Amino acid sequence: MKPGIDPKVDYAFKKVFGSESSLDLLASLVNAVLQPPGGPIVDLEILNPFSEKDTPDDKVSVLDIKARDASGRLFNIEMQMLALQHFRQRALYYWAKVYAQQLEEGSDYHELHPTVSICFLDSQLFPQRGEYHHRFVLADQATAEVLTDHLSMHFLELPKFTLAADQLKTPLEVWCYFLRHGESLDSAQLPAALNIPPIHRALEVLNVLTQNDAERERYEARLKGLRDLSSARKDAREEGRKEGRKEGREEGREEGRKEGILIERVRLCQRVLKQAQTPVEELEKMSLEDLARLAGDLEKQALPPEA
Repeated sequence: MKPGIDPKVDYAFKKVFGSESSLDLLASLVNAVLQPPGGPIVDLEILNPFSEKDTPDDKVSVLDIKARDASGRLFNIEMQMLALQHFRQRALYYWAKVYAQQLEEGSDYHELHPTVSICFLDSQLFPQRGEYHHRFVLADQATAEVLTDHLSMHFLELPKFTLAADQLKTPLEVWCYFLRHGESLDSAQLPAALNIPPIHRALEVLNVLTQNDAERERYEARLKGLRDLSSARKDAREEGRKEGRKEGREEGREEGRKEGILIERVRLCQRVLKQAQTPVEELEKMSLEDLARLAGDLEKQALPPEA
């Protein structure tokens, strides 16, 4: 049976990984991302378990999963279909909120525990880089010495994950494949790499969503909200361009011209480097500053150094 439910929609994602009954699935996902050198995490506590109230009216509200392991380490796990322009700052802000909320009045800094942010994205946050999994820590730029192990942020760009089912080797690859294709996976005819208990359990949760009218309605409402938000952003951008052209505002024309030039520079360099070209609509989501940085990085790779 194919569930017809997209696990990348945050409502479904939290239903699969953020319920008390699916602690084993959350632990499997976290272990797949972190690959802990000291052995897998086996004891996780969900601090904000899934609730039927997890259907916010606000289309951009966050349905994240907060958890804690036996050592006190905190996790903030989320699925984002729309990584907006300032997502990097937003992700850091949410990490900081989780980290800071550990201290209560009268507490001391030694009571703080490491906090890990794991963000699955259905868009490209780092189009200039080919890999899909990125990990950031606080480290000295010159020596790479890590300041503290209390900050760790993982970003996983699902559009860059293109492995076929018969190419999957690691647990992370299996889960990324599930997130990308779970909607159309048939639990009775799973490829060998996916024919394992955690994937069967995850598909069971999606199938329950399909069969429960109330749950399906909540999922559809959330999906509609995300689609409406995406459509509104595109409409606003196009309307702004039309208005800028109509009124002939020099500032608007100049910004549009700069954006167009930067996008062409990026795509030209990607052709020269024989890289997959980033879709124009993905590049249009980036700020002019990020576009200029990306174009500069690619040109350094594409152009020979001056003698």
